[in-house]
Amino acid sequence: MRRQRNVARLGCALAATACAAAFVVQPAHAVPVTPAAAPGVPASVRDAMRAQVPLVAAANAIKAAVEATDQKGYAGIGLTGDHVTLWWKGRLPATVASAVSAARGVAPVVVATAAHSRTELRAAARTARAATAGSGAEIKLAADGSGLLLAVDPKAAAPATPTVDVPVKVVRQARLKPRSRDDDTPLWRGGTIMWNGPGCTAGFGVKDAAGATYILTAAHCGQVGSTWTDGAGETIGTLTARNQPHDVALISTPVAGNTVYTGGINDEQQAVVSGSTEVYPGQLLCQSGRTMAANTGGPMCNIEVRFHYTDEEDLVEATQLDGLEVAYSGDSGGPVYALGPDNTILAAGTLTRSGGAGLGFQDFATARDDFGVEPLTGTTTTACHVTYSITNSWSDGFNGSVTIHNSGPAVSAWKLGWTFSGPGNQVVNGAWNTTVTQTDQRVTAENVGHNATIPSGGSVTFGFNASGPATTPGLFTLNGSYCV
Repeated sequence: MRRQRNVARLGCALAATACAAAFVVQPAHAVPVTPAAAPGVPASVRDAMRAQVPLVAAANAIKAAVEATDQKGYAGIGLTGDHVTLWWKGRLPATVASAVSAARGVAPVVVATAAHSRTELRAAARTARAATAGSGAEIKLAADGSGLLLAVDPKAAAPATPTVDVPVKVVRQARLKPRSRDDDTPLWRGGTIMWNGPGCTAGFGVKDAAGATYILTAAHCGQVGSTWTDGAGETIGTLTARNQPHDVALISTPVAGNTVYTGGINDEQQAVVSGSTEVYPGQLLCQSGRTMAANTGGPMCNIEVRFHYTDEEDLVEATQLDGLEVAYSGDSGGPVYALGPDNTILAAGTLTRSGGAGLGFQDFATARDDFGVEPLTGTTTTACHVTYSITNSWSDGFNGSVTIHNSGPAVSAWKLGWTFSGPGNQVVNGAWNTTVTQTDQRVTAENVGHNATIPSGGSVTFGFNASGPATTPGLFTLNGSYCV
């Protein structure tokens, strides 16, 4: 009951791309294996997100080449239907053309002519912002290089269209508002509620180059020095760094986790974080804020990236394609993610604000550049499956039965780990067919002499009794890898 208790650039990390120095893309069969399922993601949306994996890999390789060369003609890059589009004004530099050619071995890539470069649009945007200052209007750059968008709240009077050297299109759009589970237990996971007066949502567990760990969340949630707790008042940590314009902040804690809650507020459903991802217009993402989970029983998905802001905030704007409310008060700082390999997720950013179907978030790459952090990650295996059942319970205790099923090679000297969460402090005080150790709420059960090996296609079963309310963990690890 987890909430109810009141990268070097990824272009060098994905198997389908290589580091920017080489601009090499491996053949299509080397694209990472995508998950057969994803916690909380509707099947139709999951399939669409899976189909974008090779597109993102191809876009990463092209973007790496663009960033390492003369960007004078670059306008934008995005995912458009079943292909990647690179918008460019003028002739492609040789290194970018080579990267495009290589990327076509992974996914279809179209190079389209742009009317204006990103450099030209940024210069025009600076002039336009100065001309519309104080009006509440927002200036956005079209990813295809066609011009600027002047976004005006439907209830507000439109300012005079600024005179600049590129076309300006006026669009009516509700202004996005900041969005500020319940009781988690260490390790602190993404998606849990955090309190410091206002309530916000934890984004991702991260670490810096020195190995110190933090929770990444939104800067508007609190100030440096503020202490954050979970819904039951247990201390998570202290906010130690923030970038207000980028709306990202770090809460220092020695027990940050590498998973994100992806179910409702009354369950333990989680997904393992396996890395981070760049974000592109047209890319589909999910968000798992605590209030969204309370209102819908899971994350909000089918969120399509639309724009990258180029002002001091440097935010990303996206739209929920079904027109649904994309976030609620209390979701600020929560995890925005894409699907990763083997039932994992990739950190895409943290939620900043929303309005209706419109979402504003900060991409993880910006947080990485601001703070020098990378997501805490875990490994997964589909070869094990755990059956956990409560066989008996009473007012202050319960009996549990656990079976580990192995569909892979034989496993010797096994250790199964899980974390109790939910109301009460569960303590294992007896077990059979296993040896149990416990630190706080984290439990490790390991083999005894007669069941030291789990044969291929076989299983082992053990039991335990514990004090405290009966609860079912969300994830299990077998010899260090999450069973998914």
